[in-house]
Amino acid sequence: MKPKDVDAYAINWDSSLFSAKDKRLRGYLGSVIGSFSHGILDFDEGLTSYAFSFLKGNYISLAKQLIRKAIHDIGEEAPSDFKIYQVRHHLAHDALAYHFSGFSSATVLTIDGAGEYESTVIWKVKDGNFEQVLSMYASYGSLGFLYEKLMQGIKLGRLEGPGKGMGLAPYGKASPYYDRLKEFVKIIPEGDKPYTILLDGKEVKEKDLIKILSVYYDISERIIGSKTLDWDPHGDLNEDAVNIAWAIQRVTEEAVLATAKWAKDHTGEDKVALAGGVALNAKANMELYYSRIFNDMFIFPAANDAGGPIGAAAYVYEHELGGKMKNERLQHVYLGPEYSDDEIKKVVQKSKFKAEYIGDDVNVIADLVAKGQIVTWYQGRAELGPRALGHRSILADPTRKDYWRLVNDIKGREWWRPLAPSLLLEDVGTYFKDPTAHEFMILMFRYKDEEACKRVPVTCHVDLTARPQTVTGKEDKNWYNVIKAFKDLKGEGLIMNTSFNLAGEPLVETPADAIRSFALGGFDAMYLQGWLITKR
Repeated sequence: MKPKDVDAYAINWDSSLFSAKDKRLRGYLGSVIGSFSHGILDFDEGLTSYAFSFLKGNYISLAKQLIRKAIHDIGEEAPSDFKIYQVRHHLAHDALAYHFSGFSSATVLTIDGAGEYESTVIWKVKDGNFEQVLSMYASYGSLGFLYEKLMQGIKLGRLEGPGKGMGLAPYGKASPYYDRLKEFVKIIPEGDKPYTILLDGKEVKEKDLIKILSVYYDISERIIGSKTLDWDPHGDLNEDAVNIAWAIQRVTEEAVLATAKWAKDHTGEDKVALAGGVALNAKANMELYYSRIFNDMFIFPAANDAGGPIGAAAYVYEHELGGKMKNERLQHVYLGPEYSDDEIKKVVQKSKFKAEYIGDDVNVIADLVAKGQIVTWYQGRAELGPRALGHRSILADPTRKDYWRLVNDIKGREWWRPLAPSLLLEDVGTYFKDPTAHEFMILMFRYKDEEACKRVPVTCHVDLTARPQTVTGKEDKNWYNVIKAFKDLKGEGLIMNTSFNLAGEPLVETPADAIRSFALGGFDAMYLQGWLITKR
């Protein structure tokens, strides 16, 4: 199939749900103008017409232009005409979580910053029929915006901030910050919704994005006492920063559990699927898992807006075009582009690094890791979503306690951030309390006890938790075999695995990306799709 054969596209927003006066359109327009100036769009296509269509809340012409540009950039021919289907943002999240869960019927929780105007939506889905049970406006229900603005306030950033804050939270404790935050976030056990966020004791019911955001900026400033906290996240821990992180993480967990309990009571379903940016909060997912509110749960690995277009496409395929989704459980996310062995060989030879072709003999790699080397690992198609799952990874020995700081230092990350393990599925019960198979690193588990943690201190966070990937070898034998070989050498069926990238960069994608990051970072060796590369 070629791009010119595709006659329909789905997007995960419905512009008809925006008001023509919605100020977010002006904000988006600024982004579009920036896109023109950076060459994403062709300026001569007519900036003015796009500007007016944006201000009217119509994204169709913009979507068509972006699609044609993307197709032309890969040297392909675009279709002469095609249809754009707009899907409501939270409905796209819902379809994403449901259609790849393998459940025939389930409760679906879609929790994020904001869709067109809502932030938490509860669904009951049975045999592909989507029933909305509850919709909460972002102005009084956005756990995503609340977390995000507080993380900006403690200098962890907007997009990466919540993920970093989740790792910072265990260093904190209950404090007046938690008490203050609870004045704004109210759990309503027997109410018409599971929780609400109040400003000056009242719910704000508002669809305008600027006004919605002002609610959360206001709350953040009142909690912190200023717009930003004066500390350096790369330096020593700051008592205020860690306690603020602890407070918002705890409140998020309480609200997610309340939402799950409310949903169970109002849908009667015993399975739950999750999507939306807040579903990336692996610690909140852990609390939901251990609560046993539901008998089974599924979280789509690219739960945030990155997965939204997939959900939109699934929904349109089944509900607009008359197709039928298989509705099978997602087994892996190795869905990126492929690079041939010849392409890899050319990049290796051009690099001038010392290189030896070892094929699938990953025992060599396990031996290097066991001896204390930091090894980058690149093979096959890149992972969909934010986690490295054995195709774009950095490997290290989890038994060497000082490697926690060393790996974070090599990557340029804050020293206190946790590092994740990948482990053999058959060994998951050796390390973790009441675990289950989980391939995507989007669900944390508690270590069984301190002794289990002491065996692999690099991957044990200060609260005795980890965000693991269980590995079976079914989808990738090489990845299984390198962990198994490490176990044969060190007795631990678990290896430290973090994403192959340097600070502030995305995961490496192309072989050239891999060589570049390997050259710049303080790594000892690299496995590059059959090649063992070392620095002279």
